[in-house]
Amino acid sequence: MRFARALIVLSTLLLPVQSFSRSVPDEAMLAELFALGNSEYQKGNYASAEQAYSRMVNAGADSGPVFYNLGNACFKQKKLGEAIFYWEEARERMPSDEDVRQNLELAELMIVDRIEKREDSLPARVLSALTHLFSIEQESRLVLGLFVAANLLFSLYLLAGSSRNAFRALAGSMIVGFLFILFACSLAWKIYERDYRRRAVVIEQRVDVRSGPGAENITVFTIHEGLRVRIHESAGGWYQISLPNGWNGWLRQDSVRIL
Repeated sequence: MRFARALIVLSTLLLPVQSFSRSVPDEAMLAELFALGNSEYQKGNYASAEQAYSRMVNAGADSGPVFYNLGNACFKQKKLGEAIFYWEEARERMPSDEDVRQNLELAELMIVDRIEKREDSLPARVLSALTHLFSIEQESRLVLGLFVAANLLFSLYLLAGSSRNAFRALAGSMIVGFLFILFACSLAWKIYERDYRRRAVVIEQRVDVRSGPGAENITVFTIHEGLRVRIHESAGGWYQISLPNGWNGWLRQDSVRIL
């Protein structure tokens, strides 16, 4: 029933988002491409819509709604891997968007591979939850604001004339300081994930993962479209990847898209 519901909900992606951030180069051209993509999507010309949105990305557009619409256009063409990739890009820019989250959760049901994941520790789960609340830019501003607030409250504690006001200022400073440390750790983890723990999405329907970088090596296992993998090394057009269950091997670089 859940799989059937996934198909029903995903099939209702009839209209893309109608607005996008204009803080990108050449606004007039991007607005024209966005309108063209929306128009082609509404007509059912999903390949043309994909081309219009892709031209926006290539021209420098870095907007969550653009990536979201691009994912919708790819999904309508049964490009599950491409759709998941673009929805992941949209989630990075709009981490609290409910439509993006729901599409990714439901698309997960359509992935062929079912990889058993190791359970993370409680601190890792907390950090993971926090990383999906804000984008890096939003969280950077939040951390800065908390740092300033904690210092202001501590300054009030030092300057307070009465013991009651001093206690309130100190308590407030400690609470805000705790939040600062929590979100600073989340921000540091998010930056580390982005810069040092590269992830990728499989975009081909079926990919043989081999024991070494080259087609002459034996196939150790096979994965399918939409699966997320961790990238470790690269050599001669091949990536060394690992799965959440610990399996690892090499696949062609053109079979995945780096997030």
